[in-house]
Amino acid sequence: MNKKIGQFALPVLLFAFVGTAQAAPQEDIYFGQWGSVFFETTYNKVYYQDVTVLVDSDGGFKSMAGALPDAKWLATNVYEDSPITFTSKKGLFDLNAMWLAGAWGSQKLTITGYANGVEIYSIIVDVTTTATQFDFTGFQGIDKFNIASTGSYTPTLGLADSSANWVLGNVTVTQAVPEPEAYAMLLAGLGLVGVMARRRQRK
Repeated sequence: MNKKIGQFALPVLLFAFVGTAQAAPQEDIYFGQWGSVFFETTYNKVYYQDVTVLVDSDGGFKSMAGALPDAKWLATNVYEDSPITFTSKKGLFDLNAMWLAGAWGSQKLTITGYANGVEIYSIIVDVTTTATQFDFTGFQGIDKFNIASTGSYTPTLGLADSSANWVLGNVTVTQAVPEPEAYAMLLAGLGLVGVMARRRQRK
């Protein structure tokens, strides 16, 4: 009987461990002067703009500041560089949503998610100077995403600038994080399996 228990104990423990790895709640990732604690970006291609000092700004900056009062800093593509890559500092994640706007006009943007260099999902969104939240379902288990301009840009008349920049307010992500109890259970179970294995060897 003990032999059969030993044969099945480890698979059962591993299955239980995976089952107790709970999905963390969704987390809103905001930006600061140097980016965010979650993402690193393509060096020197993203500018983090303090919207509180943009008293003479308009367009996407103003609409994003109004839509997200907690988002003091916004990310924007410097010199219209494309694509801009946001790479996770904390492992795999699900990309649930993001706030985007065209800084000075309307354009189409392609958002693509990757895991270990393999494209997982891609979608094209239409942005205007009005800040909009885009919700996603296909970006599961990725380690980075990028935002690329398709080249279709229409400037909005009367704004202070005329360039194909976009504005990113924040990003909503979910990480799968095993709970501490799951680790404790796995370690205890592995110890039990080891004891049973030693007993069988003595016999």
